[in-house]
Amino acid sequence: MNLPIRIFRSNGGDLIALAVATALFIMITTGSTTELVLAEDGKTTYEIVLPDASQSETIANSLRQTARLIQTTFAANGVEIPVVAEATHEKVKPGIFLGDTALARAQGVDVSQLTGWGYVHQVVNGRDLIIAGHDHPAPADATNPRRPVWDRLGTAKGVADFLRQYAGVRFLYPEIGPYQPVAKAETIDLLTSPAIEFLPLPKIVVPGDLNVEITPTIAFNTAHPAGGSFYDIANNRFPRVDEVFGGHTWERAIPTEEYRKSHPEYFALVGGKRLLEGAGQYCISNPEVQELIYQDLCRWLDRGYLSVDLGQPDGFRPCQCEECAKLYETGDDWGEKIWILNLKLAERLLESHPGKQVTMMSYILTAEPPKTFTAFPANTKIMLTGTNEEDIAPWHAHKVPGGFSGYLYNWCPNLGTRYTPMRTPGHVETQAKRLAANHIQSFYRDGPGALFGLEGPVYYTMGRMYDDPENLFAKDLVPEFIDAAFGESAWHMKQFYDQLYHSITLYSDFLGTRSPAWTYYPIEGRRRKMVTDPFQLLAFLYPPPLLNSLEEQLTQAGQKAKSEKVKARLALVRREFDYLKSLAKVVHLHQAFQVQPDLGSRDRLLDAIDARNAELVGYWNEKGRALPVSEGWSWVMFPPAGHNYEHLRLAHNGYQEPYESTCMNWDTAAMRAAPLPGAKRLTVGLTETAPTLDSPEWKTAAEQSLAALPGDATALTGETHFKVLRNGEAIHVRIESQFPAGVDIAAGETVEVFLAPIPGKEIIYRFRVGPQPESKEDAASGFITDAMDPRHGRFDPDWNGEWTHESRIDQATGRWITRISIPFSTLGIEAPEAGSFWRANAGRVHVVGPERNESSAWSVAAGMRRLDDLIGLGEWVFEQQ
Repeated sequence: MNLPIRIFRSNGGDLIALAVATALFIMITTGSTTELVLAEDGKTTYEIVLPDASQSETIANSLRQTARLIQTTFAANGVEIPVVAEATHEKVKPGIFLGDTALARAQGVDVSQLTGWGYVHQVVNGRDLIIAGHDHPAPADATNPRRPVWDRLGTAKGVADFLRQYAGVRFLYPEIGPYQPVAKAETIDLLTSPAIEFLPLPKIVVPGDLNVEITPTIAFNTAHPAGGSFYDIANNRFPRVDEVFGGHTWERAIPTEEYRKSHPEYFALVGGKRLLEGAGQYCISNPEVQELIYQDLCRWLDRGYLSVDLGQPDGFRPCQCEECAKLYETGDDWGEKIWILNLKLAERLLESHPGKQVTMMSYILTAEPPKTFTAFPANTKIMLTGTNEEDIAPWHAHKVPGGFSGYLYNWCPNLGTRYTPMRTPGHVETQAKRLAANHIQSFYRDGPGALFGLEGPVYYTMGRMYDDPENLFAKDLVPEFIDAAFGESAWHMKQFYDQLYHSITLYSDFLGTRSPAWTYYPIEGRRRKMVTDPFQLLAFLYPPPLLNSLEEQLTQAGQKAKSEKVKARLALVRREFDYLKSLAKVVHLHQAFQVQPDLGSRDRLLDAIDARNAELVGYWNEKGRALPVSEGWSWVMFPPAGHNYEHLRLAHNGYQEPYESTCMNWDTAAMRAAPLPGAKRLTVGLTETAPTLDSPEWKTAAEQSLAALPGDATALTGETHFKVLRNGEAIHVRIESQFPAGVDIAAGETVEVFLAPIPGKEIIYRFRVGPQPESKEDAASGFITDAMDPRHGRFDPDWNGEWTHESRIDQATGRWITRISIPFSTLGIEAPEAGSFWRANAGRVHVVGPERNESSAWSVAAGMRRLDDLIGLGEWVFEQQ
């Protein structure tokens, strides 16, 4: 009797080795070395046999497309093979039986007992081949039409692996777009699609004694947008089927818009006020809040999901109420409070929903394991947001029965853009081996990876690594991809990718998000990011000699390309590379302009920006639909789905993508007409006493004026002037703002002062006041040291300092005068020494009309677009005593 070899790839190398040893034993004891020939010399006697019934029409259609994939593979080798239902299959003919067929059941294959995306390859009766996985629908209907649920198609995984192993098929790119199941493959010609390569074979054969049951290494590997194509399934990029995986779940349980009016007590008390705006922050000592979080978990499990997620909000702000301070007797250790809350919720779920799981998020406050307990309930899995060795090591002492899930930041950009390469094949190989060794069996990619041209070998390597993490290597998988994808042009593309990945290795392995040099501790001990300037990073990664060499290799590859598939793939690489090249050109010319800010260098920079923008416009037609890079592709991979011109121009800041205020978004016509701007300097006068609005000391201070931000072609309608003094305890700023005489000053008027008083540290304070007495705000940037926190590098409104202001409004003359006084102690410094300087700025937002605000600042820099754009900071020099 030939028993199946069960390979549980999720359990590490020991069981894989056991399976291999078992296979050798079976071969030796049976003496079987025969081959089963499925096709040869352009002929086959086989039929592809489908089940007579499926659990849904979508699954039935997906199986039909899976059968068509096999049929296409045979056709690529000149062989015609029919697809039939099992009821019409001619019993005298051998068959390739897909899914839950009667033959599979008769042979003891119970697909319902297969784990996840597992499958069976089994030769029976000396001639028939069974390829069967568990094919079943999603446990519930989608609640968001833009986020579809996914059926599980274990048979499709079994077929994809079969075709790769035995029929020379390479799944190189997604053949259909995101959010589409394999059933949608009916819309494309699989044979001519550039997404798949069918390598020619003289014959298609399998071992005559083939009998394996495969459990993939991972349960799911997904991102937003999620994919479920043959490419995704073949390369272990499985979508989630019966797992809820989102991370920050309290907002889902207690939506701010639903509860802020009826139950303000549910929300965190901060600074004496409940936080009722923006993303939810909660009072977790409130029993009703705890109950709502629990009920949210129950609802998902009651819908049929096997696992539900649990995690605190991003940018967590702790409640300052008395009961939260006393909660669980942990003091100010909010990480421990959250762990204990999660523990109690898991214990309740274990009792109410046996057999189901809860996945707790280990993130920022909960990055470290709990201190008050070391064993989690039997239904618990932990999602690690850090998956490096140093992140995993602290968990070795804790018992987590459900194992671990992971959050991968491979394509979460750190100062680079989401449209430029981030990782190398070597990086994902090391990562895959580490995750498999530590039994991290599912993960979500934060940033999907959407550069199938420039990073295609990386995605392929990452996916294939999970077929056998212990025994596969990037050095073999990258040539496997390039040879299949580029054929006659492969030599030049190997040079192209080798040079590109060599250049970005420093970023990939060290500077990228969650990589070892992403942040560091300088001598004073406050964590900071290693690189903070995106142009500095891009200029280093993509120097002109590299770009020229890559251009040469890609051009020669295009000249040698003969097949339409190779030409289509090169066209994809070309579009993505041209985007990278034009971006890098702007960066290099901007740095040249900074070195020598004259009209010649400025015009060269503006020409490059205009050329880049024109290139981007060409990616879409007049209706805003993205244009394909070439014939053959069924969907547009670059620009990525859902991304428009503004996205690719980098018009808006993203997490760790600070491009909004860079030259990428200059109004080039206005910049050509404007004089060259530059940072300013003023002298801060010394006075013995703190001045009031009308103190005579102000007459000794030089008056400074605010100017429009660069690129604003409209003249300012309201002038603003200010003066600065200091005494021994504080700095004082007097600002006089003009508004239309005889009318009330608009409520939205504000003046702002920005101070960076500590040399060499990115700690910046903002003080903002309006004409109303209660209109007073402050914030600081630089105190949030965890780079994962979305407030990192931004002004944090939770910072509160001691400072004063007074205002006077003269409606008759249209003048608003305000004084802002900030003690040095509030800034955490001693009184400045004579001759020292601070980086600083002053600004105003003037409400011109219902639809228009006018921003002005004292010191401006080229490309400055907002008052809080710190590239414009000037210098305030303290007067000699």
